[in-house]
Amino acid sequence: MVEAIRVQNDKYEVGEFWSAKQRQGHSLHHTVSYRASFKPELPAFFIREYLPKKKKFVYDPFGGRGTTAVQANLEGHFAVHNDIHPLSIFLARSRQVVPSVSVLEEKLSRLKLDMPTSEEEDDHKLLPFFHPETLKELKNFKKIMTEDHSPEMQFLSLIALSRLHGHSPGFFSVYTFPQVSIPWEAQAKNNIKRMQKPEYRSIKPRILAKFKRDLKESLPPFYHEFSKENIYTLGSASSVPLLQSESIDLIVTSPPFLDKVDYEGDNWLRHWFLGFLNPSEKKVSIFRSLLDWKAFIQETLIESRRVLKPGAPLVMEVGEVQKGKNVYNLDEEISSLAREAGLLWEKTYIQDQKFTKLSHCWNVSNNEKGTNSNRCVVFRKA
Repeated sequence: MVEAIRVQNDKYEVGEFWSAKQRQGHSLHHTVSYRASFKPELPAFFIREYLPKKKKFVYDPFGGRGTTAVQANLEGHFAVHNDIHPLSIFLARSRQVVPSVSVLEEKLSRLKLDMPTSEEEDDHKLLPFFHPETLKELKNFKKIMTEDHSPEMQFLSLIALSRLHGHSPGFFSVYTFPQVSIPWEAQAKNNIKRMQKPEYRSIKPRILAKFKRDLKESLPPFYHEFSKENIYTLGSASSVPLLQSESIDLIVTSPPFLDKVDYEGDNWLRHWFLGFLNPSEKKVSIFRSLLDWKAFIQETLIESRRVLKPGAPLVMEVGEVQKGKNVYNLDEEISSLAREAGLLWEKTYIQDQKFTKLSHCWNVSNNEKGTNSNRCVVFRKA
């Protein structure tokens, strides 16, 4: 973690509190990508800032790919991960137990992926991405996933999911976008435009290479001591009845932004691979108006206050969102909502940094719009 050069003005602190470089956190964080997820250095900074003692409960009501949960375990804390999307629960829970490389290698070698498979109705949507022999291996892998729920198979499934489609020979697919499952019709057109067609790519060696890379960094010896006590809940952040009142020591989270990410459409290939025919009864929250967004955040803040211990902090990462000609400073909106929910504003951290090529892929300019500015608002339960 970089040493922050802080410029403090009343309740605002401006500085580089964590590195802007990519892939600086523990390699376990990088097993899979997920749109709109924050860097692991963000929860690492706030966990160390607000939880000097170990064995506390860290909660993320918008769990995403599980960054907060994994980092909490790496720091010696218990994690509570909630999300309305089952894909998020899979991404987090599959790293609750992290097998050794040797155990994973032995498990992978025993998987029979060359068995005959039947033609399915949706094959025409998959063949623009995968060679028929690769698709056969994926179908066999999927079948094994439904029958084998061991930690080893769960972790291998996570690695396979991360290799499903992308822009290099390390992925199972022909050249395509790695973080977003584009529509199959668009992929078919891209194949014609790029004069490409899916070539056979055996999935086992790609899975092997990926988990060897992701597990190159040793886990803390206490990781599983804490991760085995993790709680994973599927549902809206505005109502999490499984969580006891006053049970959480720290919340670090980032809510959905206004009209920014289509989680359902962007993950359709991942849903197919994991067998999610109806990913969620409720759609992942995408808000078209500031009024609707504020109403949902208000409910979430009230529920967050309920589960927080007295005096415990809540850190919410937000940014500025541009809708037409209007720019909304969401940290200001959240601060007024928090007061009504019984949460006291303590301070706002503004991460001042130069962003790397990943942010520019999404047409995000330095410290100007979207989720780019990393404004983290800290509240306390009165």
